[in-house]
Amino acid sequence: MGVLFTASEIVTMAVETEKNGLAFYQAMADRAKDKRARNIFTFLAQEEAEHKNTFQRLLNDLPPIELSHTDEAEYCNYLNAFVSTRIFNADVNVDKLVQSIVSDIEATDIAINAEKESILFYYELRERVMDEGRDHIDEIIQEEKNHLVRLAQLREALVTR
Repeated sequence: MGVLFTASEIVTMAVETEKNGLAFYQAMADRAKDKRARNIFTFLAQEEAEHKNTFQRLLNDLPPIELSHTDEAEYCNYLNAFVSTRIFNADVNVDKLVQSIVSDIEATDIAINAEKESILFYYELRERVMDEGRDHIDEIIQEEKNHLVRLAQLREALVTR
């Protein structure tokens, strides 16, 4: 059977996600050829830094998750599958990823997928924290949705220019 993740372990994964997202967006802002892309990547890097700090503050108040034996196995299988396939998982080499990107459109596509993954992951996290932490996560989810919209608009502008 897989290892049961506690809420604090999930929040730690969120911190790592934001840390890797921050590194990615900073690197892409430095490499972007299009001014709009540079501005959006710079903005997203700042947002990721704020999210990382929010998640670090949440770590202090999280109880362990209580699951039944059946729920535990099901949940662990789900979370293991999800965590291992994320773009910005803890094992990702952001420098290597950035070096492989050849265009602003490709960077934007990766960012769009990462934002979608983050939204899904943070909905899962939301279910595992105490009520007072949910408001913070709801705010971050809304911001991630806004990021997704901005990136989709950027992609459209880059494709049609």
